[in-house]
Amino acid sequence: MDRQLFDDAIGEVPPSTVDVDAVIVRSRRAVRLHRVANPAVAAGVAVVVLTGAVAYTLTSGDGGGTPLGGSPGTTSTGSPSPTTREQPAGTKESEPSITGMEDKAPPPQCEGRLESAAEAAARLTLATTAAVKAQRPDLELSSNPAGDYPPGTPHGPLGYHQVRATGPGADLSICDPMATFEASATTTAADGSGNIFVLLQPTWHDGLGPVCDFPGLGTRTSCVAQTGPRGEEIVKQTADMGDGITMNQVLVHREDGTKILVQAENIGTSGKIGGAPTASRPPLTLDQLVAIGVDPALTMFPG
Repeated sequence: MDRQLFDDAIGEVPPSTVDVDAVIVRSRRAVRLHRVANPAVAAGVAVVVLTGAVAYTLTSGDGGGTPLGGSPGTTSTGSPSPTTREQPAGTKESEPSITGMEDKAPPPQCEGRLESAAEAAARLTLATTAAVKAQRPDLELSSNPAGDYPPGTPHGPLGYHQVRATGPGADLSICDPMATFEASATTTAADGSGNIFVLLQPTWHDGLGPVCDFPGLGTRTSCVAQTGPRGEEIVKQTADMGDGITMNQVLVHREDGTKILVQAENIGTSGKIGGAPTASRPPLTLDQLVAIGVDPALTMFPG
């Protein structure tokens, strides 16, 4: 997608704080899949963000203690009670602006020994599958056609692949700001089919910005900021994506140098493609997504 087209389309918008280069990846993929995307502009640079929600960054809060995660009717993983900050429901979202990464540094973990992109993808696929199954063991996972990258190249359920802002090509360092790791799956259970999407990248900012204070795509119906069991900064959002499609989304900024976006929708492909919902609700609740996002195995920097 040409950046100038985004500039022309959205004009002037208020500032916020978001990783630019790593998120630009989604704009190109969004065009290829004919998805509804969320453009943003800063210093002449526009980006499209994930599934109608910006990969914003959010200020941290103080911790406390209730369980995080757990499928409906099951025992969930214990964690400190979160400090929360609500956004009024029904807020109509629009496209925020973002700042660049010129003055940002990679996390210190990038200075150590790094896995190759292939090693990281294989490890994260196993870790994410296990984390999802821990929350909903009844879910059957299959490849999601909306997750092809490059176009026409399918990936297995929750099969991670490096997505590059420069387009398909040779693998980059896992700490390259022009690359992210993404995975998706179609879920099938007795209550219908849905989808899961996960994006991981190093944290290029000291913390998350005030996500709940900024708009995004679609109609946000809730937004809560809280602190996780290991000091993680967490934002939980729900959004009405239209045509009966609901999205649950969690953004996690972790102390181990990893930032994760995890989301679930009640459509078997993707709400960005459109279509009718295939279940009454997303396959994973917000707290289940949090449990996945804070799972120690889902890190860019193991060991």
